[in-house]
Amino acid sequence: MTIYLVQHGLALSQEEDPSRGLSSEGRKQTEKVAEHLQKMGVRVRQVCHSGKKRAEETAKIFADRLSDGTIIMLAGMNPKDAVKTFAESIKNDNTMYIGHLPHLSKLASYLLAKNDDGDLVQFTNSGVVCLGRNNGKFELYWSIVPFLCPG
Repeated sequence: MTIYLVQHGLALSQEEDPSRGLSSEGRKQTEKVAEHLQKMGVRVRQVCHSGKKRAEETAKIFADRLSDGTIIMLAGMNPKDAVKTFAESIKNDNTMYIGHLPHLSKLASYLLAKNDDGDLVQFTNSGVVCLGRNNGKFELYWSIVPFLCPG
């Protein structure tokens, strides 16, 4: 089984929206990626997010296409949260985690190399990184970014 790490879609600026919801471009890109994954046959057991508006809105788009539409807010996924404790709570259970940089980048590096200082995986808004566990270790299975999705 796998896990999916997703950087939230492109958000409005603080001046445009103090709660920083998705911009129209961010919504379009997220919908494009979610539709592409749906066509690929990707299904997830659950979709979790940080609780910030941009992550919650991104999570809802993915959940509507790839699961039963339910989203779950999880603590420990904010931009500067420590990754080691959060990483220990991750199960290899087909869950999608929608969060922020630098947390996602550090989390991926920690899962892949037990080093949360690295940037082993580059994230982009609405991009999805798929990791899987093989012989007890996480491996990078694939990554998709909006500009690679048709539409």
